[in-house]
Amino acid sequence: MAVLEGLVPVFLLIAAGVASRQLGLLDGRGAQGLNRIVANLALPALLLVKVGTAHLSASFSARVVVATLVATAAAAAGALLLATLWPLPVAERGVFAQAAMRGNLAYVGFPVILAMCGEEGFRQAAVTSAVLIPTMNFLAVAVLELSRPARRGFGAALLRVLANPLVVAALGSLGLSAANWRPWPWLGSTLQVLSEFALPGALLALGAQLQIGRWRRVVAPAAAATGIKLFLVPLAGLALLRWVGAGALEQQVAVLLLASPTAVASYSVAAELGGDTDLAGACVLLTTAGAVLAFLGWSFVLFPN
Repeated sequence: MAVLEGLVPVFLLIAAGVASRQLGLLDGRGAQGLNRIVANLALPALLLVKVGTAHLSASFSARVVVATLVATAAAAAGALLLATLWPLPVAERGVFAQAAMRGNLAYVGFPVILAMCGEEGFRQAAVTSAVLIPTMNFLAVAVLELSRPARRGFGAALLRVLANPLVVAALGSLGLSAANWRPWPWLGSTLQVLSEFALPGALLALGAQLQIGRWRRVVAPAAAATGIKLFLVPLAGLALLRWVGAGALEQQVAVLLLASPTAVASYSVAAELGGDTDLAGACVLLTTAGAVLAFLGWSFVLFPN
Protein backbone atom coordinates (compact mmCIF):
# COMPACT_ATOMS: atom_id res chain seq x y z
CA MET A 1 0.00 0.00 0.00
CA ALA A 2 2.88 2.38 0.74
CA VAL A 3 4.27 1.77 -2.74
CA LEU A 4 0.85 2.35 -4.31
CA GLU A 5 0.42 5.56 -2.33
CA GLY A 6 3.69 6.79 -3.78
CA LEU A 7 3.00 5.71 -7.36
CA VAL A 8 -0.67 6.61 -7.74
CA PRO A 9 -0.15 10.43 -7.67
CA VAL A 10 2.50 10.12 -10.38
CA PHE A 11 0.27 8.28 -12.80
CA LEU A 12 -2.82 10.29 -11.87
CA LEU A 13 -0.95 13.43 -12.94
CA ILE A 14 -0.02 11.74 -16.22
CA ALA A 15 -3.68 10.79 -16.64
CA ALA A 16 -4.66 14.39 -15.89
CA GLY A 17 -2.37 15.49 -18.70
CA VAL A 18 -4.04 13.01 -21.07
CA ALA A 19 -7.48 14.24 -19.98
CA SER A 20 -6.43 17.88 -20.43
CA ARG A 21 -5.53 17.12 -24.04
CA GLN A 22 -8.76 15.20 -24.68
CA LEU A 23 -10.94 17.91 -23.09
CA GLY A 24 -9.28 20.71 -25.01
CA LEU A 25 -7.62 22.35 -22.01
CA LEU A 26 -4.32 21.81 -23.81
CA ASP A 27 -3.95 21.49 -27.57
CA GLY A 28 -0.85 20.24 -29.32
CA ARG A 29 0.90 23.62 -29.27
CA GLY A 30 -0.05 24.18 -25.63
CA ALA A 31 1.35 20.79 -24.63
CA GLN A 32 4.58 21.54 -26.48
CA GLY A 33 4.78 24.95 -24.82
CA LEU A 34 4.29 23.45 -21.36
CA ASN A 35 6.97 20.88 -22.13
CA ARG A 36 9.41 23.60 -23.25
CA ILE A 37 8.85 25.58 -20.04
CA VAL A 38 9.44 22.48 -17.94
CA ALA A 39 12.45 21.29 -19.95
CA ASN A 40 14.16 24.68 -20.32
CA LEU A 41 13.38 26.30 -16.95
CA ALA A 42 11.83 24.11 -14.29
CA LEU A 43 13.85 20.91 -14.63
CA PRO A 44 17.22 22.72 -14.92
CA ALA A 45 16.23 24.68 -11.78
CA LEU A 46 15.45 21.39 -10.04
CA LEU A 47 18.89 20.02 -10.89
CA LEU A 48 20.58 23.22 -9.70
CA VAL A 49 18.67 23.10 -6.39
CA LYS A 50 19.06 19.38 -5.71
CA VAL A 51 22.50 18.72 -7.18
CA GLY A 52 24.20 22.12 -7.25
CA THR A 53 23.70 22.64 -3.50
CA ALA A 54 24.26 19.00 -2.51
CA HIS A 55 27.30 17.70 -0.67
CA LEU A 56 28.80 15.25 -3.14
CA SER A 57 30.38 13.24 -0.37
CA ALA A 58 26.90 12.46 0.99
CA SER A 59 24.88 12.19 -2.23
CA PHE A 60 27.35 10.81 -4.79
CA SER A 61 27.64 7.03 -5.14
CA ALA A 62 30.29 5.89 -7.58
CA ARG A 63 28.76 2.41 -7.57
CA VAL A 64 25.35 3.69 -8.63
CA VAL A 65 26.85 5.92 -11.33
CA VAL A 66 29.02 3.14 -12.77
CA ALA A 67 26.26 0.51 -12.62
CA THR A 68 23.69 2.72 -14.35
CA LEU A 69 26.18 3.84 -17.00
CA VAL A 70 27.30 0.27 -17.76
CA ALA A 71 23.72 -1.03 -17.92
CA THR A 72 22.65 1.84 -20.17
CA ALA A 73 25.59 1.52 -22.57
CA ALA A 74 25.17 -2.26 -22.74
CA ALA A 75 21.46 -1.83 -23.51
CA ALA A 76 22.22 0.62 -26.34
CA ALA A 77 24.79 -1.67 -27.95
CA GLY A 78 22.83 -4.88 -27.38
CA ALA A 79 19.55 -3.45 -28.66
CA LEU A 80 21.20 -2.05 -31.79
CA LEU A 81 22.77 -5.46 -32.47
CA LEU A 82 19.42 -7.20 -31.89
CA ALA A 83 17.65 -4.77 -34.23
CA THR A 84 20.23 -5.49 -36.92
CA LEU A 85 19.99 -9.28 -36.54
CA TRP A 86 16.17 -9.28 -36.34
CA PRO A 87 16.34 -7.61 -38.94
CA LEU A 88 14.28 -4.47 -38.43
CA PRO A 89 14.02 -1.86 -41.20
CA VAL A 90 16.90 0.60 -41.12
CA ALA A 91 14.68 3.47 -39.94
CA GLU A 92 13.56 1.42 -36.91
CA ARG A 93 16.93 0.17 -35.65
CA GLY A 94 18.22 3.31 -33.96
CA VAL A 95 14.75 4.09 -32.59
CA PHE A 96 14.55 0.60 -31.09
CA ALA A 97 17.98 0.96 -29.46
CA GLN A 98 17.16 4.43 -28.14
CA ALA A 99 13.87 3.25 -26.63
CA ALA A 100 15.60 0.36 -24.87
CA MET A 101 18.06 2.55 -22.97
CA ARG A 102 16.89 6.21 -22.79
CA GLY A 103 14.85 6.64 -19.63
CA ASN A 104 12.41 9.35 -18.66
CA LEU A 105 14.40 10.17 -15.54
CA ALA A 106 13.21 13.68 -14.81
CA TYR A 107 9.56 13.27 -15.78
CA VAL A 108 8.83 9.88 -14.19
CA GLY A 109 11.93 8.55 -12.42
CA PHE A 110 12.41 11.53 -10.11
CA PRO A 111 8.86 11.69 -8.69
CA VAL A 112 8.72 7.90 -8.24
CA ILE A 113 12.06 7.85 -6.41
CA LEU A 114 11.05 10.80 -4.24
CA ALA A 115 7.84 8.97 -3.30
CA MET A 116 9.48 5.60 -2.66
CA CYS A 117 12.97 6.49 -1.37
CA GLY A 118 12.49 9.89 0.28
CA GLU A 119 14.64 13.00 0.06
CA GLU A 120 17.94 11.15 0.57
CA GLY A 121 17.23 8.78 -2.31
CA PHE A 122 16.02 11.64 -4.47
CA ARG A 123 19.24 13.61 -4.00
CA GLN A 124 21.29 10.53 -4.86
CA ALA A 125 19.14 10.02 -7.96
CA ALA A 126 19.55 13.67 -9.00
CA VAL A 127 23.33 13.54 -8.63
CA THR A 128 23.50 10.25 -10.56
CA SER A 129 21.28 11.69 -13.30
CA ALA A 130 23.64 14.64 -13.70
CA VAL A 131 26.00 12.08 -15.27
CA LEU A 132 23.39 9.74 -16.73
CA ILE A 133 21.29 12.33 -18.62
CA PRO A 134 24.17 13.59 -20.83
CA THR A 135 25.26 9.99 -21.44
CA MET A 136 21.77 8.92 -22.53
CA ASN A 137 21.48 11.94 -24.81
CA PHE A 138 24.83 11.17 -26.43
CA LEU A 139 23.99 7.47 -26.88
CA ALA A 140 20.60 8.36 -28.39
CA VAL A 141 22.26 10.48 -31.06
CA ALA A 142 24.91 7.81 -31.63
CA VAL A 143 22.55 4.87 -32.22
CA LEU A 144 20.27 6.93 -34.46
CA GLU A 145 23.18 8.21 -36.53
CA LEU A 146 24.74 4.73 -36.79
CA SER A 147 21.48 3.33 -38.17
CA ARG A 148 21.01 6.04 -40.83
CA PRO A 149 21.77 5.15 -44.46
CA ALA A 150 23.67 8.45 -44.85
CA ARG A 151 25.58 9.24 -41.69
CA ARG A 152 25.98 12.95 -41.90
CA GLY A 153 25.83 15.75 -39.41
CA PHE A 154 26.86 13.74 -36.33
CA GLY A 155 29.02 16.59 -35.06
CA ALA A 156 26.18 19.11 -35.35
CA ALA A 157 23.79 16.72 -33.64
CA LEU A 158 26.27 16.17 -30.83
CA LEU A 159 26.63 19.92 -30.34
CA ARG A 160 22.84 20.19 -30.02
CA VAL A 161 22.95 17.49 -27.35
CA LEU A 162 25.63 19.34 -25.39
CA ALA A 163 23.65 22.59 -25.68
CA ASN A 164 20.48 20.98 -24.29
CA PRO A 165 19.44 22.91 -21.12
CA LEU A 166 19.07 19.69 -19.13
CA VAL A 167 22.55 18.55 -20.11
CA VAL A 168 24.02 22.00 -19.36
CA ALA A 169 22.25 22.10 -15.98
CA ALA A 170 23.30 18.54 -15.17
CA LEU A 171 26.98 19.14 -15.87
CA GLY A 172 26.93 22.65 -14.38
CA SER A 173 25.28 21.49 -11.17
CA LEU A 174 27.99 18.89 -10.65
CA GLY A 175 30.63 21.61 -10.96
CA LEU A 176 28.74 23.91 -8.58
CA SER A 177 28.37 21.12 -6.05
CA ALA A 178 32.08 20.36 -6.21
CA ALA A 179 32.73 24.07 -5.58
CA ASN A 180 30.41 24.07 -2.52
CA TRP A 181 28.10 26.58 -4.25
CA ARG A 182 25.53 28.40 -2.13
CA PRO A 183 23.22 30.69 -4.16
CA TRP A 184 22.27 34.19 -3.07
CA PRO A 185 19.01 34.06 -1.09
CA TRP A 186 16.94 35.72 -3.82
CA LEU A 187 18.34 33.36 -6.45
CA GLY A 188 17.86 30.33 -4.22
CA SER A 189 14.21 31.28 -3.61
CA THR A 190 13.57 31.76 -7.33
CA LEU A 191 15.14 28.42 -8.21
CA GLN A 192 13.17 26.73 -5.44
CA VAL A 193 9.84 28.05 -6.79
CA LEU A 194 10.71 26.91 -10.31
CA SER A 195 11.87 23.50 -9.08
CA GLU A 196 8.57 22.92 -7.26
CA PHE A 197 6.77 23.29 -10.59
CA ALA A 198 9.10 20.86 -12.36
CA LEU A 199 7.67 17.48 -11.37
CA PRO A 200 3.92 18.17 -11.61
CA GLY A 201 4.48 20.22 -14.76
CA ALA A 202 6.62 17.47 -16.27
CA LEU A 203 4.03 14.77 -15.58
CA LEU A 204 1.18 16.87 -17.00
CA ALA A 205 3.25 17.62 -20.10
CA LEU A 206 4.09 13.94 -20.51
CA GLY A 207 0.43 12.94 -20.38
CA ALA A 208 -0.61 15.69 -22.77
CA GLN A 209 1.91 14.52 -25.37
CA LEU A 210 1.07 10.80 -25.29
CA GLN A 211 -0.78 9.92 -28.49
CA ILE A 212 -1.47 6.66 -30.27
CA GLY A 213 -0.27 6.87 -33.87
CA ARG A 214 -0.34 4.36 -36.70
CA TRP A 215 1.61 1.80 -34.70
CA ARG A 216 -0.03 -1.55 -35.37
CA ARG A 217 2.87 -2.57 -37.62
CA VAL A 218 5.43 -1.73 -34.91
CA VAL A 219 3.80 -3.52 -31.97
CA ALA A 220 6.37 -6.34 -31.91
CA PRO A 221 9.54 -4.18 -31.75
CA ALA A 222 7.82 -1.76 -29.34
CA ALA A 223 6.92 -4.66 -27.03
CA ALA A 224 10.48 -6.02 -27.22
CA ALA A 225 11.95 -2.60 -26.42
CA THR A 226 9.54 -2.32 -23.48
CA GLY A 227 10.72 -5.63 -22.04
CA ILE A 228 14.36 -4.62 -22.37
CA LYS A 229 13.82 -1.15 -20.89
CA LEU A 230 11.63 -2.09 -17.92
CA PHE A 231 13.07 -5.50 -17.02
CA LEU A 232 16.44 -6.42 -18.50
CA VAL A 233 18.23 -3.08 -18.05
CA PRO A 234 17.28 -2.63 -14.35
CA LEU A 235 18.01 -6.32 -13.76
CA ALA A 236 21.53 -5.81 -15.13
CA GLY A 237 22.04 -2.78 -12.88
CA LEU A 238 20.76 -4.66 -9.84
CA ALA A 239 23.04 -7.62 -10.56
CA LEU A 240 26.07 -5.34 -10.85
CA LEU A 241 25.29 -3.54 -7.59
CA ARG A 242 24.68 -6.74 -5.64
CA TRP A 243 27.91 -8.14 -7.04
CA VAL A 244 29.89 -5.20 -5.61
CA GLY A 245 27.97 -5.23 -2.31
CA ALA A 246 26.04 -1.98 -2.70
CA GLY A 247 23.61 -0.92 0.01
CA ALA A 248 19.82 -1.10 -0.15
CA LEU A 249 19.31 2.59 -1.00
CA GLU A 250 21.89 2.42 -3.79
CA GLN A 251 20.12 -0.58 -5.29
CA GLN A 252 16.73 1.11 -5.03
CA VAL A 253 17.85 4.34 -6.68
CA ALA A 254 19.71 2.61 -9.51
CA VAL A 255 16.95 0.15 -10.36
CA LEU A 256 14.19 2.77 -10.28
CA LEU A 257 16.23 5.08 -12.52
CA LEU A 258 16.91 2.28 -14.99
CA ALA A 259 13.27 1.11 -14.91
CA SER A 260 11.97 4.55 -15.91
CA PRO A 261 10.00 4.41 -19.19
CA THR A 262 11.34 5.66 -22.50
CA ALA A 263 11.80 9.43 -22.59
CA VAL A 264 9.19 11.49 -24.45
CA ALA A 265 12.07 13.47 -25.99
CA SER A 266 13.09 10.33 -27.88
CA TYR A 267 10.21 10.97 -30.30
CA SER A 268 11.46 14.40 -31.37
CA VAL A 269 15.06 13.20 -31.62
CA ALA A 270 13.98 10.24 -33.76
CA ALA A 271 12.02 12.56 -36.05
CA GLU A 272 14.97 14.94 -36.38
CA LEU A 273 17.45 12.18 -37.25
CA GLY A 274 15.28 10.24 -39.69
CA GLY A 275 14.02 7.48 -37.39
CA ASP A 276 10.63 5.79 -37.54
CA THR A 277 8.29 8.09 -35.59
CA ASP A 278 5.50 5.50 -35.32
CA LEU A 279 7.85 3.16 -33.47
CA ALA A 280 9.18 6.02 -31.33
CA GLY A 281 5.67 7.01 -30.23
CA ALA A 282 4.61 3.42 -29.59
CA CYS A 283 7.67 2.81 -27.39
CA VAL A 284 6.93 5.89 -25.30
CA LEU A 285 3.31 4.84 -24.85
CA LEU A 286 3.93 1.16 -24.09
CA THR A 287 6.82 1.73 -21.68
CA THR A 288 4.93 4.45 -19.83
CA ALA A 289 1.87 2.22 -19.45
CA GLY A 290 4.03 -0.76 -18.52
CA ALA A 291 5.98 1.26 -15.96
CA VAL A 292 3.05 1.00 -13.53
CA LEU A 293 3.44 -2.78 -13.32
CA ALA A 294 7.23 -2.57 -13.60
CA PHE A 295 7.62 -0.19 -10.66
CA LEU A 296 5.23 -2.29 -8.58
CA GLY A 297 7.13 -5.46 -9.48
CA TRP A 298 10.52 -3.98 -8.69
CA SER A 299 9.17 -2.59 -5.41
CA PHE A 300 8.60 -6.15 -4.15
CA VAL A 301 12.24 -6.93 -4.97
CA LEU A 302 13.69 -3.71 -3.56
CA PHE A 303 11.39 -3.21 -0.55
CA PRO A 304 10.74 -6.76 0.72
CA ASN A 305 9.48 -5.51 4.07
